[in-house]
Amino acid sequence: MICMEMAEFDFGKIAGRYDLCNHLFSFGMDRLWRRAAVRLLDLRADERALDLCCGTGEVVFALARYSAAGEITGLDVSEAMIRRAQGKQPSGGGGRIRWIAGDAVRTGLGDQSFDAITCAFGLRNIPDRLAALREMSRLLRPGGRAAIMEFSLPSNRVLRGLYWLYLRFVMPAAGALLFGSRNPLIYLAESVRAWNDEFDFPKVCEQAGLSYARGYPLTCGIVRIHLLKHKPMDKEHKIMME
Repeated sequence: MICMEMAEFDFGKIAGRYDLCNHLFSFGMDRLWRRAAVRLLDLRADERALDLCCGTGEVVFALARYSAAGEITGLDVSEAMIRRAQGKQPSGGGGRIRWIAGDAVRTGLGDQSFDAITCAFGLRNIPDRLAALREMSRLLRPGGRAAIMEFSLPSNRVLRGLYWLYLRFVMPAAGALLFGSRNPLIYLAESVRAWNDEFDFPKVCEQAGLSYARGYPLTCGIVRIHLLKHKPMDKEHKIMME
């Protein structure tokens, strides 16, 4: 959930404190957000799920706990995060789970390999978001769906103002104590603002071959789950993807 600019911050450096920071900064609500995203997908036992930008595996474990998915894959660019996730995996309960270190834009996984894809607080930090969404479209089977969870800014002006103060000033101050730098959390605040005010998510989804089905606001609108659905590509769209 803590979102760093990959060019400036090494996720591996905070792998050991990653979960603690997420729980503290969200006041424990992050667990409820993940569970809501998993249940929204309503996976069956014959379906396969992929969690992109999986970090230390919290969404993967939520998929294993709250869904019937027969196979669950967690993928992250940071090998340190993958190792941390593997270390957290309960003994005897890992038959459904596999881990891959890889790029969310170029996963190397087969076409139409998954029925559902999740990505929690990661898409916003990928420089080429269109390429990442096109990769999701390629990986999804016909009729597949994706749940993208991202921070948002509340529509209520008072709540929006209070939340912005928390993002812009309180969290960076805490980041200085936890990481020795305010910059990662300042980046988080600015990326949330840009995501909400400058990025036309439904339009980019359409360009990638995904239909934007609906947005589900959580916790007064500070988080939103974006439900996407795979749609067949026409000939012209296929040529653009090549």
